[in-house]
Amino acid sequence: MPERARQLARVLNLSLSIAAAVTFAALPVANAQPTSPSSPSRGSTATSPKNSTSAKTPGSSTTSSRPSDGAAAAGCTAKAVPPPANEGNGDQLPPLDLPEEPVGGPRMGDCGVVLPPNATLPPDGLTADSWLIADQASGDVLASYAPHARQRPAGTVKILLAMVALKEIPLDKVIVGTREDTRQLGTKVGIIADGKYLAGDLIRALIVMPAADAANALARELGGTDEAAQKMNALARELKALDTRVVNPNGNDVPGQSTSAFDTALIYREAMRLPEFAEATGSKRVQIKPQGNRNTTITRNNDNALLNTYKGTTGGKAGTTNAAKNVFVGSAERDGRHLIVTVMRSDRQPFEQAESLLDYGFKLAGARVQPIGKLAGATDQPTRPNRDAGTPTSDEKETTSLAGSNSVHRSAFGTFGLPITILAGVVVLIALLMTAKRKMARAKRLRAQGR
Repeated sequence: MPERARQLARVLNLSLSIAAAVTFAALPVANAQPTSPSSPSRGSTATSPKNSTSAKTPGSSTTSSRPSDGAAAAGCTAKAVPPPANEGNGDQLPPLDLPEEPVGGPRMGDCGVVLPPNATLPPDGLTADSWLIADQASGDVLASYAPHARQRPAGTVKILLAMVALKEIPLDKVIVGTREDTRQLGTKVGIIADGKYLAGDLIRALIVMPAADAANALARELGGTDEAAQKMNALARELKALDTRVVNPNGNDVPGQSTSAFDTALIYREAMRLPEFAEATGSKRVQIKPQGNRNTTITRNNDNALLNTYKGTTGGKAGTTNAAKNVFVGSAERDGRHLIVTVMRSDRQPFEQAESLLDYGFKLAGARVQPIGKLAGATDQPTRPNRDAGTPTSDEKETTSLAGSNSVHRSAFGTFGLPITILAGVVVLIALLMTAKRKMARAKRLRAQGR
């Protein structure tokens, strides 16, 4: 055999050997499974509290690798269950479900003091079971203690009632007082049975003082106490105040009624965006002018002591019951900054603690500390479409495009595409070599024939 033919034969055999080796080496790749761990699937989103017959078992989810907010509650009893109600009738309602993620940010799920990095310590003399300081304009939470611990709302729940009344009842609507109004527990404005009053006056009274009689009259106008409570709960859900459940619109200690320092600040912040509420809560007194033949004006002072003692106070709402103890939510302005403070379940009057917390909050704000959470109400919801609605955002479109591009590359050179591509190349190589071999054989025959 000529030398050239022998060289071509060696090249052919070598090429076939390499092709076979590459093919068998690639076969395990085709059968291999991905080795990168898949991300654990998340559990359900924040559960909407409802009057269910059974409570969610804390930490029962097996689909998430991180402890839920419910699991964290095991070491913080007050977080899930408010103090016992010692007034009212009825079976004890189960506690509200705990959302899987704390509303307002991860740090809002803590049960102790929550402070920004490098912040100074809170003031001395705080006896409240929960408190919170937030920026009214931005909703940034500056400092807190057990922000989502469930507490009894007392009179602060009437902020929700006032908001619903302002939304649904015309201010010039005449409401007639009843004997039931005059028999309500708690501090009353002094409306009388068969007396006629403008809804706007009763709402203002409800905002500036306990006004148990006005609260009952307004609840009746909204369809009754049960219907009013349902509307207040619907508003709380809309605001993502998931620690709040209204059973009695008057704020009395009844089973199932609850809120938190976070929710109370959140609801108050939303109420302050209503001009009627903001104007009334900042007033030192309210006047109610009966309609009809009765012309004796009722004048009542605002029970927010900060209006007289703390410079810059812009409003607030206080309350007291046996289970709630002393509660307060209010606001103040200093150097263009508006802050909200919440004090829950204090053994003594909450106003002095509110003042010291406001001073502390203004120092934190002046130091431009990093927020520890966010009061994100209905008016702060992002304008981007809901991911559950099926409309992708621009970021999601870009991510989808990149993912699609990567999928194309994987389909051509991924787990199965790589060996297929190699095999195709081997087939082409073999075909070329076989063609070359046939040409060599034909040339050899021609030489043998002497042509």
